[in-house]
Amino acid sequence: MRLATVGTSVITHHFLDALKQEPFFELAYVYSRSEEKGLEFAKQYDVPVISDWNTLLNQTDIDILYVASPNDVHFAQCMDALRANKHVICEKPFVSNLREFKELMEVVYETKHFCFDAMTVMHLPNLQVVKDSLKEIEPIKLMNSAMVQYSSRYDLLAQGVIPNIFDLNHSGGALMDLGVYPLGLSIALFGKPESLHYECNKYVNGIDLSGVLTLKYPDKIVVCVIGKDSRGQNFTYISGENGAIVIPEQASRLVSVQIVKPKETKDVGVVQAQNAMVHEIQAFASILKNNDWNTFESHVKNTEILMSCLDNVRKQVNIVFKADQLV
Repeated sequence: MRLATVGTSVITHHFLDALKQEPFFELAYVYSRSEEKGLEFAKQYDVPVISDWNTLLNQTDIDILYVASPNDVHFAQCMDALRANKHVICEKPFVSNLREFKELMEVVYETKHFCFDAMTVMHLPNLQVVKDSLKEIEPIKLMNSAMVQYSSRYDLLAQGVIPNIFDLNHSGGALMDLGVYPLGLSIALFGKPESLHYECNKYVNGIDLSGVLTLKYPDKIVVCVIGKDSRGQNFTYISGENGAIVIPEQASRLVSVQIVKPKETKDVGVVQAQNAMVHEIQAFASILKNNDWNTFESHVKNTEILMSCLDNVRKQVNIVFKADQLV
C-alpha cells in the first residue's frame, strides 16, 4: 500500500524508520501545510511534498495516511481521509474524546476502511508475555505504573509560550500524552475498571502537568503516576500473592519483563524491535492484508474503554478541551 504522512515532527521520523521493516507499505508522499517544512522533512526520503489538504485527499495513488498532527485535529483529518476512501493510522491520543471516537467508528464501518489507533503498547510482543505471566503470581492485588518524563517544551511555559502539548485548545496535557500508556496497559490486562479517580497539578491555563490516576477493580487497584513537569523513574510493578511482575522501563515500550518470587527471579520477556513502532505497523499490515475486522474490533474495544476513562477523569478535574465544546 502507498502511504502518505501527515505531520513533520520527530515521531513521524520514528514511524518512517519502522516502516522500512514492513514491505507491505511504501512511502509515497509527505504532507505539510508548510511547503518549506515539508521539503526539509522529505529530503531524506526522496518523495514529493503536498501542501494542500484537498490535493492530498484527492490523490488516487495513496491508499493510507499516517496522521501525526496536533491532537485536536486528529478527528477531522481521520474523518476526511476515511470519506476519501483511504485507510488511516492515527497517532495517540487517537481523538480528543469519546464522542469523536464514536462518530469516527461510524464512518469506519460506513466506508469499510480501517482507522488504526497507533498505541504501541497494545501491539508489543511483551504485552502477551505479561498477560501469560499473570497466572504465575495470582491473585493480583496491585499494579503501580509510572510514566514521568520532563518535557522538552515545559520550559516554554516560563517564557509565556504555550506549546500545543500544554494547550486545552489542542487537547494536550499529561493525561493525553503520557497517561494513555499506563492506563492503556491496565485496560489491556484487566479490562474496564469499575471506577477511577484523577488528582493532578495544573498550569494556570487549566491543563494538567502531572498527576496520579487510580483505577479500582473488584479485586485489585491500579495506580498510574504521570508527569511532564518533573523527572522520575519509569516502571510498572504488578503485585500478586505469589510474586510480582516487574517491567523496569516505561509502559509504552515493555522492553523487558521479570517474574520476581521469594526464591527466584527470572527474565521472561522476548526480544522486541528496537523501534517499538515496528510491531504496530506489522499488526496493521496483517489486518489490511487479511481484511481482518475481528482483530480490528478487538483493538477498537480497548480504545473505546480508554477514551471513556479519559473523558471520565477529565470531567472530575474540570479539564475541558475546545473539542469537547464543538457539539
